[in-house]
Amino acid sequence: MQKSIRASMTAILALVMAIILALAGCSGNNGGKEPTPPATGGNNDKPQNTATEPPPEPKSDPITLKVELFDRNNTPDGAPPITDNFMTQYVQENFGDPNNITVEFVTLPRSEEVQKLNVLMASNSAPDIVFTYDKATVQNYVKSGGLTDLGPIIDEHGDQLKKVLGPSLPYGMFDGKQYTIPALRVITAQTTTFIRKDWLDQLGLPLPETTEQFVDALRAFKEQDPGKTGGKVIPYSYIDVFHMQPLLQSFWDWNNISERDLYAVPKWKQPGNKEGLRLLNQMYNEKLIDPDFGLGSEFSQVFAQQVVNGIAGAATPNTNEPVYNGYYANLKENNPDAVLEPIDPFTTPDGKHPKPIYSPTGAYLMVPKASKNAEAAVKYLNWMAQPENILALQNGKAGVSYEIGEDGLPFVLDTPEAQQLLYNYYDYCIILNGKYVTPDDPDKNIAANAFDPNFKDFTVRSIEYGTNDGYTEPRVDIPVDAEIKYSTILKDKEKEMLTKIVTAKPADFDAVHDKQVKEYMDMGGTAVEEGRGAAYDEFYKS
Repeated sequence: MQKSIRASMTAILALVMAIILALAGCSGNNGGKEPTPPATGGNNDKPQNTATEPPPEPKSDPITLKVELFDRNNTPDGAPPITDNFMTQYVQENFGDPNNITVEFVTLPRSEEVQKLNVLMASNSAPDIVFTYDKATVQNYVKSGGLTDLGPIIDEHGDQLKKVLGPSLPYGMFDGKQYTIPALRVITAQTTTFIRKDWLDQLGLPLPETTEQFVDALRAFKEQDPGKTGGKVIPYSYIDVFHMQPLLQSFWDWNNISERDLYAVPKWKQPGNKEGLRLLNQMYNEKLIDPDFGLGSEFSQVFAQQVVNGIAGAATPNTNEPVYNGYYANLKENNPDAVLEPIDPFTTPDGKHPKPIYSPTGAYLMVPKASKNAEAAVKYLNWMAQPENILALQNGKAGVSYEIGEDGLPFVLDTPEAQQLLYNYYDYCIILNGKYVTPDDPDKNIAANAFDPNFKDFTVRSIEYGTNDGYTEPRVDIPVDAEIKYSTILKDKEKEMLTKIVTAKPADFDAVHDKQVKEYMDMGGTAVEEGRGAAYDEFYKS
């Protein structure tokens, strides 16, 4: 009897289970296929394929990421605008679209970038990523609480950024917080002197190795005019405060300049600087330098034209500038026999060639406190640090603006397409100042900056001489109120000082020099010296 009951119950249960399974099969979306059996949880179980794809991850809300872009007013005729070209399209297609971000480039005129940026920052309307080369401006933003601390975001989203910018990131720390991301300066040389070697050869003169030999060569250029300029020769061109430092500092009394002095004391007051200016004054009165050097900010363009026209005998421009600005190539087109040779002539009595070089930092990249897109900004810069994106943003389109050479390095093509695509390349890959290939081999990075393989040797020697016996200013990351306050007015004063001192009559030199230095110190120089001295003492008090 019990067996009969158990058999009946078993049959009923089987019928119920069959009905349940049938109902489950009808309600599922399997298209008639067998349902996937559930996993048992055993260690040897493998995930089973399902008939449907998993639902896509929900997209984040769309973001507009605004990025500052310098307008250098140098767009070639026929080239697309700087806000809509290969570079900006590459950014949008490869970073913006996959991340549901619209990248909008906001232009600021290069000649007024600090003033314009200050206005935007004060009104909380600055782009999400802004940058400047002016440290006093950065210090002002830090002091006023206008910047986002990017450290935690970099830790979460900036692995590649940290790998590429390892040498420069510490320079973006203020008060223990990562308020800026300093671009990596690939080439730390600031300036390098060159001379017309073909002119020296015509005159039977060697490459100058001392300051005295250099001045003698300039005198020979003036007197004998080997370039046959018809008296238009300018033996030494491109005279300004920045580019004259190697010459001036070869006169400094380095035995009496401490690290603190180097940081705090204005260069106009460094022992020996006056004698360097006296030499420039003498050269001016001998007509060895351009009489119009003090006319204004556009003199760099005038200088380039002087080189191309074959009337400049020597100069101390930015390191490798004749190559990357193209005027060496233009000179060779006009005169295939012309040779510009890098030299390092400015020498101290003990045979050294002291000169300032850059710290490993370029522009200071910042995210304003008012920005709501700090995370997207760091993600964008981290994306930029990927090797394939550095290659594209620094070199453009393969086969159109660059090719890879036998040495495995990219080189720019000398084509109209390349010129229209790359004239502003440095402002798109903003995490780097200079061409960059690898964090592991500095020599490859130097070679990559040759730009033009025809002038590779010039580039390598230019960088070598530009860093020879070079020094960087001591690092002090404490904002100096006086520097913030007086930076702009003192920079303007320096231009005036150099012109008045260099163009003074020799008999008036001492009086003019001393008067100008006093005015400089009275209008803020003394306050800056005292402030920087105090900051140095505070920073190095341990």
